[in-house]
Amino acid sequence: MQKKIARQLEFTRSYERLIRGYATPMDTLIPAFLRRQRNQRRLTLEMLSAKVGMSPQHLSEIESGKRDPRLSSIERMAEAMGMTVLIVPDAMAPDLRRYVTNNGRIYTTHTGQAAAVPNHPEAPKPDHAQEKT
Repeated sequence: MQKKIARQLEFTRSYERLIRGYATPMDTLIPAFLRRQRNQRRLTLEMLSAKVGMSPQHLSEIESGKRDPRLSSIERMAEAMGMTVLIVPDAMAPDLRRYVTNNGRIYTTHTGQAAAVPNHPEAPKPDHAQEKT
């Protein structure tokens, strides 16, 4: 149990060092996302506060971007709203966004390789769709 807590603490410290070292759009995206999700679930700050064990004032400061939340706080808030925090490398993010956008459907080419989403502006045209001259 102590090893697990130590690993979680080290991960949290690493994450906090990482976000202090970079000015990321995450600083503005996460608070707005958390507030939007709370409102969509029709939860008040008081209701969420009771679920996560933080004061309504603290939650409000996180959502408004006045306070930098710890990863553990973001995870607790997400869990209380039925979500999971997932950290992925930048290189995987576009593919993951496409996957989620298409409700988990993966489009493949005739060779079995994953392809871009049909009708997406960046999607390559299949071989059979090219003009014949």
